[in-house]
Amino acid sequence: MRPTALLWLCALGCLPGSRVHPRAAEEVRRGYEWLGRDDFERAGIAFEHALEFNREHAEALNGLGVVQRRQARNEAARALFERALAARQDFAEAHVNLGECLVAMGRPEQGEAEFRAALAIDPDLVVARLDLARALLHRGRASPADRPRLWSAARREYLHLLESSPDLAEAHHDLAFMDYENGAFARAEAGFRRAASIDPRSIEALHGRCISLVRLGRCREAVVLCRACLEISAAPQCQRSLRGALACEP
Repeated sequence: MRPTALLWLCALGCLPGSRVHPRAAEEVRRGYEWLGRDDFERAGIAFEHALEFNREHAEALNGLGVVQRRQARNEAARALFERALAARQDFAEAHVNLGECLVAMGRPEQGEAEFRAALAIDPDLVVARLDLARALLHRGRASPADRPRLWSAARREYLHLLESSPDLAEAHHDLAFMDYENGAFARAEAGFRRAASIDPRSIEALHGRCISLVRLGRCREAVVLCRACLEISAAPQCQRSLRGALACEP
């Protein structure tokens, strides 16, 4: 299950409508292109060059923040995302990136507040709602006493996601994971099956379905799923689950 994610793929349409120096806009586009190639040095140079035209260029600050975050320089990234938001309050993507950074820094509740701020700007911003749901899910895993409350809130966010993005494999997987942990194995198996139908190479979905089938006593089917998982990757969890499925097979 992946953690929250940075949102940085800024297409031309996400640049503001206000007057921006054309060279600054060009450098911002180049910076995001370099990010797409994982060339953090060139990306950082491009965003810094854009900032020479305007020190408070929100998109350049956001991009430079992503460069810092991708290199685990969290405090520097946080400061840049906050500067981007000071320059442009309605910058939903920067709220998401600040939230992700705060979660990585061990401040999940502050991160969740940023995800909610992004959703207040754009309720259909998938990554903001997915990151909010996953932050709640992970907090619930870490705090059994608070798990019912946090997982109920997470489930609500995942269901919101599926209203707007019914084929989002991550949402189906995470809902199935919570069902499995809560002992609802039949519903978990259906959720993992749906996730695997959307993303047939998802190790997590195949493994989840395998262990759900074992719990349901459908061990022969579980063996097939675990072997399918191992054909994609020699994932240790699939190896362990295959041994368990073989042991319970009649």
